[in-house]
Amino acid sequence: MIKSINFKLPIYKDKSTSLIFIILIHNQLKLNIMKKNILTLAFTLFTLSLSYAQISGATALMALDELDKSITSQINSVDNLITNSIGNTGNMILSISARLKKDINETIGNTDKILREKQLGLYNQILSLKDDFNKAIKENIENIDVIATRVTQVIDDFFGKNREPNIFKYNTGVFVLNYDKDYSFSATGKNFDRPYEVFAKINGNKILPSTSNNTKLNFIIDSAFIKKNDDKNYIIGEIVFKWKIGLFKRKRERRDKFIIPLTPLNIGTAQAFYEQELPEKIFYTQQRTYNCSTGSSNWKGDQERESTAINILPVNGRSFDKNSIVINNWYQRYGGGYRFTSKTEQQTIGRISCKSDKKPYGGGGRSTLTFSYKEFEIKYEVNDLITNTQNVSTVNPTLFKLPEPVDGKRPNVSFVKIKTFDNKEIILTPNEQNKYFSLKINPVTDDISINWKK
Repeated sequence: MIKSINFKLPIYKDKSTSLIFIILIHNQLKLNIMKKNILTLAFTLFTLSLSYAQISGATALMALDELDKSITSQINSVDNLITNSIGNTGNMILSISARLKKDINETIGNTDKILREKQLGLYNQILSLKDDFNKAIKENIENIDVIATRVTQVIDDFFGKNREPNIFKYNTGVFVLNYDKDYSFSATGKNFDRPYEVFAKINGNKILPSTSNNTKLNFIIDSAFIKKNDDKNYIIGEIVFKWKIGLFKRKRERRDKFIIPLTPLNIGTAQAFYEQELPEKIFYTQQRTYNCSTGSSNWKGDQERESTAINILPVNGRSFDKNSIVINNWYQRYGGGYRFTSKTEQQTIGRISCKSDKKPYGGGGRSTLTFSYKEFEIKYEVNDLITNTQNVSTVNPTLFKLPEPVDGKRPNVSFVKIKTFDNKEIILTPNEQNKYFSLKINPVTDDISINWKK
């Protein structure tokens, strides 16, 4: 609010002149009020803009720590271990994150002071790279190399003007526990010849470069220095640079951390799922009764003898189950018997006999045989089958031996299910390419071979 202004109005003899003077003063007061309102609005918008963009050192450090955990988690995943470029790009993002955290701690610290302009710019770039990194892993792994190029550009833009050593790219493969004898990795960048000392540090062990020049460092680490800790599938190492600056040769040191992905010799377990048409017998139970009879014996007691043939032919194209005959009832008077002389799947042959009483004028003979048996027909049904569980090696192929064809019916592979050591499930199918594993089927034996694309 504008305070009231006290002044004496000049008195003019001409009334029109006095009126004009009053109008001029009124317009000037309105103009002053408008100017003040515009300045107030502009200041408010500027303040809001600053408050939106400002980030404190403490907030930035906390966010960068969470970012590091997210990137590490992605590299730690078994499917991401398989693609080296994921680990390499992730290591580069972790490296510039560490550089920014170091710069924040050395300037404004873990306080409420806001980031400096250059720090804020790098902070926003890192967050953008992290989002693109995670998106590429989930949706389009081929974009990882593009992100790696962007990371290199960011490092060069923010740190390249300094004459200190800068790492632009890591080449860190996967170390196979209890198998690899040593581990080789490299870092490319510039100004590597400036430090008076450069070395890698792994689990407290100091490793000098095997070869080095101004733009590349190569390291070979003995497997004895690489030990898995806790449940993590990685170890954290660092490359240490020591150099001097200025007229008085002040000593400077920087430690760039990186991750070595670890994987066990057996990356998980797998089972093959397949289909095969197998014969199934459909049984039908049948029952038959055969009778035999004779006349009486003569006055001498000579016995009358008779027999009845048994001849069974399966019906409707079925087959006879020769081991299925069950005697349900056997009756004979004055003697007799039965037997089956031939039993095949196509026919069963036998005979039942009887005889009269051997006394003079003895009574006529009689016998009865009742038995059941089974006929069957074969139908082919598709069976869903599973192989035994096998370990999936990171080094050697995993082989599944499938059954031989049955009546010309060969097994047909549906899919292979892999359960990795970090509780992930990967499905491989014969007609689809997989970026982590290859699946091959032997065209002669139908056996399955799985290889890890290390």
